[in-house]
Amino acid sequence: MQKRIPTHYLAHLSDRYLVELPGSGLSWRSMLLGLGLVVAISIGSPYSIWMVGSSEMTWSYFPIAVGAPLFLLVLGNALLKRALSATELITIIIMGLVASGMPIFMVGLILSIISKPYYGALPTNQWDEYVHPYLPDWAIPDPAHDAMRFFYEGLPSKDLAIPWGAWAAPLLWWLLLVLAIYFVGLCSVVVLRRHWMERERLTFPLTEVALMLTEQAPGSALPPALKTRVFWIGFAVPFGLIAFNIPSYFYPGLAQVPVFQGWAFSLIPHAPPINLLLYFPVLGFMYLAPLAISFSVWFFHLLYLVQLGLFTEMGLFNLRADPFVISLTPLSWQSWGAFVAMVGWSLWMARSHLAAVWRTALGRAGRIDDSDEMLSYRVAVGGGLAGLCFILGWLWRSGLDLHLAAFYLVAALTIFLGITRLVVQAGLHYLTTPMSAQGMLVAAAGSALGPQNLVALGLTFAWCSDVQSTFMPSAANALKLHDYYAHRRSGGLALAIGLAVVVSFVATTSFMIYLCYDYGASNLRSWFFNAAGGAGGRAFDWVAEQTRNPAPVDWDKLGLAGSGVVGYVVLAFLHYRIAWWPLHPVGLAVASTWMVKRIVFSVFLAWACKALILRFGGVALYQRLKPLFIGLVVGFFCGVFLSFVLDWGWFKGAGHPILHG
Repeated sequence: MQKRIPTHYLAHLSDRYLVELPGSGLSWRSMLLGLGLVVAISIGSPYSIWMVGSSEMTWSYFPIAVGAPLFLLVLGNALLKRALSATELITIIIMGLVASGMPIFMVGLILSIISKPYYGALPTNQWDEYVHPYLPDWAIPDPAHDAMRFFYEGLPSKDLAIPWGAWAAPLLWWLLLVLAIYFVGLCSVVVLRRHWMERERLTFPLTEVALMLTEQAPGSALPPALKTRVFWIGFAVPFGLIAFNIPSYFYPGLAQVPVFQGWAFSLIPHAPPINLLLYFPVLGFMYLAPLAISFSVWFFHLLYLVQLGLFTEMGLFNLRADPFVISLTPLSWQSWGAFVAMVGWSLWMARSHLAAVWRTALGRAGRIDDSDEMLSYRVAVGGGLAGLCFILGWLWRSGLDLHLAAFYLVAALTIFLGITRLVVQAGLHYLTTPMSAQGMLVAAAGSALGPQNLVALGLTFAWCSDVQSTFMPSAANALKLHDYYAHRRSGGLALAIGLAVVVSFVATTSFMIYLCYDYGASNLRSWFFNAAGGAGGRAFDWVAEQTRNPAPVDWDKLGLAGSGVVGYVVLAFLHYRIAWWPLHPVGLAVASTWMVKRIVFSVFLAWACKALILRFGGVALYQRLKPLFIGLVVGFFCGVFLSFVLDWGWFKGAGHPILHG
């Protein structure tokens, strides 16, 4: 008689064969928990800021929406005597990381821009003349039967159904575009991973939180860091400050500690003041970054303020504003030149590795072993090129001339690659680009491109404009986390990442469309959906303005960018040739951005703390105090998450935002 296998053993076998090899971290429970986190991020993040009025929890490259659940998951896992392995925890966090940029800065922008051209059209803005005739119908929801009016104002009756049909086809095309962009990003970081980690030895500071919290020591349910006093001291500082302020939510007369408010300090005449704002996550992450980088970020920010004061005093560079660029225009273009030079320099340094990857992809002599990559180099190179072709075809079909689409795509990829480089090298978890890809194209080619090209270019703001939380840095950090635990290829993890992306897009779009038709998008607490403007208004007003008043090639902007290129190249040469040279060139590429303006004081504090610790205590003291600074990050994440939960329960619509995270 054939023996029956117990059902619990079958479950064990199914879990085992999903994992395939020890250490991959892929199991049914990790996949399900990861998808649960993805859905929670996709729904909870927009709900927090746009409905509750609480903190924005995905506004960085290692956000609160990932860090706080990770910490709670680690504590729960300890109570369950490590039911989840470290690699399973990493799988869950990777899925959350790659989905964190989707809700606000991808889906939010897409919905706010493609819903706007008909609803926002007025006789004064002339969109009916400059925009409507050139819109690709397949990429814009059908405004018939007041579908877009009800989107912004809410359904007038509960008996009316949400017009899902108006959105289905356009969102399918946008989903395909997003998948192509994300896949090209994943292929790019797969190609560059080995060079960044093994040759340049970049530090990937943002992964330290996940690695420290998922470390498992024999005989202990808690990670070693959580058993140290310094971690809990660091945790208690931001968490305690937030907890101290929470009673004033219920009793407004109680005192608050204003530690999360900035103070303007004028240091340089005729220049904007320095913002004295304490960002605990920045303090923690920048402690892990090289001293030369943290020093250069705040040093070049001060230098830019001096330069801006001189420009203002002398009345120089009265330049035309650029779309979706908040920083002051002359300095933005200087930083953009340095930013482009940084990307070019990094690719030049990787030229031998890239050549070897190309030979491996083609199966030629001189191949390198790619068995430890998430994707084979053949798939990464071939798939990346196919993805680029699809994006080019999408842009061309939307109305953009092919040569302009190619130029724009190069500029957009430069932005994504440059931000990724800064995140994994400099530890800047709160960052944006100094210039938009659309601004670069118009400055280099002029804006007399014709309305067809300008409208198509306006639609690209939906996926590359307010660049503040993107996929590519998260994918790079995911590869670092995966490499730490599994030194071999894991196609299953690539599948998990793809599944997380698709689920996040579908969950966010479904939830947001339902929410907007229920409450009215213009009633949400978001400038994206502002009825009088918003992200769509900003995009199409820019299109109309460029059409009405076309400008030639802007040599002033290009000249400023050229000065940034020269400055970066000189600094890079000095940095790599002179051992004692204190300035790192990456500071030049980011110091003018408005995000660095917000965090520069915290960067300075992190640099000062690390410099003093290394000087008087050496590397041993630096390592011993690392849990303290990780605790600052985790404590802040958990404090903001607690504040959100209370806002959700008691203060819906009148929440208490703390800081972007």
